Amino acid sequence: MRRVSINRALSSGCAGIVFVVGVWLSGSAIAQDESGVMSVKDVLAAIEANGDFALTMAAADIAIAQARLDEATSGLMPRLSLSATSQLYRPSPTHTYPDDNAEAFGNLEVVQPLFDFGKTGAEMDAAGIEVAAAKDAESTVRNTMLLEGLALYFNLHASELQLRVLEESNTSAYLTWNRAKENLSLGRASPLDVAQALNVAERTRLDFYRERTRNAAYRLRLQELMGTALPEELITPPEPPVDRPVEVDRDGFAEQVISRNLELQILDKQVEALAMRRDGLGALPSLDAFGAVGATSREIRGRNDYAVGARLSWPIFDGGVTDARKMRMAAQTSRLLAQREAKKSELRMQAYQYLMERGDAYQQVIAALAAFDYSDKNLLMRQQLYDQERVADLGSAMVEHTASEAELVRATGAYYLVMARIAAVLGEHPGRGLEPDFLTQTIGLQVAPEGEFIPKAGTGFGQDDQDEVIKKPAEKL
Repeated sequence: MRRVSINRALSSGCAGIVFVVGVWLSGSAIAQDESGVMSVKDVLAAIEANGDFALTMAAADIAIAQARLDEATSGLMPRLSLSATSQLYRPSPTHTYPDDNAEAFGNLEVVQPLFDFGKTGAEMDAAGIEVAAAKDAESTVRNTMLLEGLALYFNLHASELQLRVLEESNTSAYLTWNRAKENLSLGRASPLDVAQALNVAERTRLDFYRERTRNAAYRLRLQELMGTALPEELITPPEPPVDRPVEVDRDGFAEQVISRNLELQILDKQVEALAMRRDGLGALPSLDAFGAVGATSREIRGRNDYAVGARLSWPIFDGGVTDARKMRMAAQTSRLLAQREAKKSELRMQAYQYLMERGDAYQQVIAALAAFDYSDKNLLMRQQLYDQERVADLGSAMVEHTASEAELVRATGAYYLVMARIAAVLGEHPGRGLEPDFLTQTIGLQVAPEGEFIPKAGTGFGQDDQDEVIKKPAEKL
């Protein structure tokens, strides 16, 4: 990302282990230049294409809802039934035909439902709404996966840099320990000094091991989500945002969240489906048209070759089953409505919180840029002092520089993750939140009126450059 400044600091010549580390970092950057560059869009596209078990379960819910819709639709289709019987029997002694002791007969009937007072239609409408709700649920699962992948992407980039910080710290601690042992042999240090140096060296090694384990966990989960292997080292993370996000009308944003949120729409659809099913219940008649043809091997008086007609069925009394079902559905509706109101209140609070977190995340980026600018200048100054042989090494400047770069990646990830969450809570693809002017152009929110006190942005607040931000060209996400 900004490793050019590090290479510039090392290019004038560093001795010993610092020079070796610098050469290794530079070589690594060149070797991984092609395979280590991975944009946010690449990660999101890979996760969406691959999916995982959570998305598979959501797809199964859609299939179940679609099957219920097909089942309800089948109530309008004609039904064809065939019955056939073959039997042997012993005729009565008084039977007119004593040799008649076998029979085969069959009947073919087709029934076409005509009218059932809306019961089938209500079930079809409810099942159709459940299909739409299942698709919305799949979108929420997909968005959750994408948000997790986005967080892992930035965490992994920051962890790569943190590993270098801890490795450099551990190297420096072991060099200090070795010098302490040499000084002990020369009588310039005590055994306590050596023990203290060893304690610091082993503690930094433990920190390195723990970060390495955390890095492996990030990498494994992200590879699982993407369905592909990651480069051995990730380089060039996305640049931080350049422009301060515009302040939008908070009340308007909250209303947009409530009207567009997928989870709230799912609850609305569930309430609507239950109401339709409840209205379709009742002791109502159904009217069917039918036609039948039959054949038998026996001569029977009054046998019909075919028959057509209409059939009326009316369940006048069912023992109270229908009323019990209505009461159960009414209770389920009341529970869903209560969940809906609670969700609306939660979303309103989330809307205000996300906008405030967006401002906090941007200020975190500004602070990280200021820290990185300081560490960059400090490293260059330390390098100049080293070139002039005024200091024996670079001290902690290299470690501080890499640590500030890792913190800038974390700050950048925090900002973009908040923007992705804002897009998801609005029912949009999380990747839409990374677009410039997403809230004003895509969602159409109004810019907040001026008048509210907003602290000045940028570095050097209170100085001549208080309105300036350290801006670097942002690479495309």
